[in-house]
Amino acid sequence: MNTTFDISKIDTERLTSPASYGQIKAISYKFSKLKSGKSNYRLQKQIQGCLYGFAKEGKFSFKEAHEMLATKKSLPKKYLDAIALYLSENLEA
Repeated sequence: MNTTFDISKIDTERLTSPASYGQIKAISYKFSKLKSGKSNYRLQKQIQGCLYGFAKEGKFSFKEAHEMLATKKSLPKKYLDAIALYLSENLEA
């Protein structure tokens, strides 16, 4: 039984729609993992919030999320910068 996900079988409308919550959650787990195998919970939630916000605004698609999960080794700078900006503007002293 072949259970490999094939993105080419997904219709164009779905590819351009916002990333799913499951994709966002998987990406946050992937990029918050420490060398010890554990996750950095704070970073995980920051990534999740950032990507959810982008998806909600229509700036992070199902296809982009799939490509990030399949090919990226680290979270793109665009999202790291967005997280840093949010923290600098909203962190209480």
